[in-house]
Amino acid sequence: MREPISVQVTDTTNAVPRPTEPPRFRPRERFLRVSSFFLGVVIHIYIWDIFLARFAIFRWYVQRTMLRRWVSIARRFRMMAVELGGMQIKLGQFLSSRADIIPDVVRRELTGLQDEVPPAPAGHVLEVILEELGAPPSEIFRSFETDCVAAASLGQVHYAVLHDGREVAVKVQRPWIDKIVEVDLSAVTWVVRLIKNYPPIRRRADLEALLAEFARVLVQELDYVQEARSAATFRQNFANHPGIYIPEPIFELTTRRVLVMERINGIKITDLHTLDQLGVSRVELAARLNNCYLKQFFIDGFFHADPHPGNLFVRVETALAPVQPSPPVTSVSRNGHLSMDAVEAGLPIDTPPDEVPAGTPFTLIFVDFGMVGRLPPQTMEIMRQGVLGLATNDADRILNCLEQLNMILPGADRRAIKTAIETMLRYSFNRTVRELTNLDVEAIMAETKDLIYDLPFQIPQDLLYLGRALSMVAGLATEICPDINLFHELRPFARAMLAQEQRNGNWVEKLQQELTELGQILIGLPRQMDAYYRAANRGELQTRSDLSRLERSMKRVERATDRLMGGMLATGLFLGGVQLRTRGLEREANRAWWAAAAAIVWALWPRNERW
Repeated sequence: MREPISVQVTDTTNAVPRPTEPPRFRPRERFLRVSSFFLGVVIHIYIWDIFLARFAIFRWYVQRTMLRRWVSIARRFRMMAVELGGMQIKLGQFLSSRADIIPDVVRRELTGLQDEVPPAPAGHVLEVILEELGAPPSEIFRSFETDCVAAASLGQVHYAVLHDGREVAVKVQRPWIDKIVEVDLSAVTWVVRLIKNYPPIRRRADLEALLAEFARVLVQELDYVQEARSAATFRQNFANHPGIYIPEPIFELTTRRVLVMERINGIKITDLHTLDQLGVSRVELAARLNNCYLKQFFIDGFFHADPHPGNLFVRVETALAPVQPSPPVTSVSRNGHLSMDAVEAGLPIDTPPDEVPAGTPFTLIFVDFGMVGRLPPQTMEIMRQGVLGLATNDADRILNCLEQLNMILPGADRRAIKTAIETMLRYSFNRTVRELTNLDVEAIMAETKDLIYDLPFQIPQDLLYLGRALSMVAGLATEICPDINLFHELRPFARAMLAQEQRNGNWVEKLQQELTELGQILIGLPRQMDAYYRAANRGELQTRSDLSRLERSMKRVERATDRLMGGMLATGLFLGGVQLRTRGLEREANRAWWAAAAAIVWALWPRNERW
């Protein structure tokens, strides 16, 4: 009998007791609670981190209390998410895995959402199985455990044994989950409509489009038949990789609300204490996780979009003796596709054999394939060029990649962006994650302050889940092994892609493409020149210059002048009030002092210009 998956529960003092009946569904109450919480967070950010941070007199206090305020917000969100479930659980799981950007004290408040979700009662589970499969669990399974072993945002898992002896995990949807998701999405949509017209947000993201993409994938996640198909696709993609395992779905027992899959055992990927005791190398684990996702992003074009720790387990292969592997060579197959033998083994290609970390053999296991992403071949090719830029310290390649992915706003200063990329590479290239956490942020901001003021970037709708998966994997790799060098891990892919370019280089085709583009330019050039000269003869030529930096400098001068005038006016009014008070004119003195206070407020009040 295999041992069940080990589950950690953080902060058991706040754990929610097991229910005896399904919670009542009150859509209006849920809508108000979810929308008011998120609206309160938006207001909090604006008042504290935007408005008060503009005043030098308050800035020190805003920065000093920032961590304490966000811990309090995370705690309140965690309590609400555990009680309500639904979409909030997924958001909390996403944030709890971002060890690379979210402080540990804030992240610890959200970690419990990976395992602390209260299960639905056994009666609901039996009822759903009867409705979906047409028979009670006693007829379908040899044995069925009514106690839930894992509860997630949309469903929960029970262990069972089929009549043929196979051990399986049965995933059953939670009560009211369709309506819960609908209410949660409507509440977030209401908040998005309130803030979408805020200029910095409107310029960089179409929040409604992003929310529509999120809703599409979330609704798709409610279809367990589709999840089983996704799991089968992943099994096929990793069939020849012994270090990665995907449990097998049982299609004949899977419906829209019930999913039956092969039962697996393992240790939660963030249970680092247990993994250390068993001798699993953290470097190997982080590298295998990272390289497994690189394969999904750049080779398969089909990726697991929900890599939070509750969906990733490690199975220690105690029957195998620890070995000191030699790094195989990454090559290009005969058909021109990338062959990532070294990468998929989780080993850097240029690491000498005596430096490859030895550890207990293990298998990385993925579960929960409801949230997946797909990348078209064109996007994958553009991303490969970006990887080449990162691996070779090439700012031009990275900039071209960002432009082709539509991540740069139209009309942005290309030179300033390239300078900022070169600055970031200079400070971060070939450094470990631990070293990256100690970067001189003030120096970087000083060199890129003009770009930071403009923020000429936007979030494309079709890259929403790609960015989510990338950020979660980066956070997990950081938590597992802060000493991992992600640039080092990219080199096998870079070398393989360069070899592929050289192998597949069809110079005749490229020459034809270049001649075609040149011909299009030559055909359109006379028409453009004619329009240019006609406009010149009519005196309608216009020139555009980038005066943004000069404009900001002028506004700073104007602002300093306003403050000086306000300060002088406030000083005069204050001294005048003192004179009036000494002469017994108390009412007039109070008016003068109120006017002085108003002058100070006017002088310090932040304007709308960008700094």
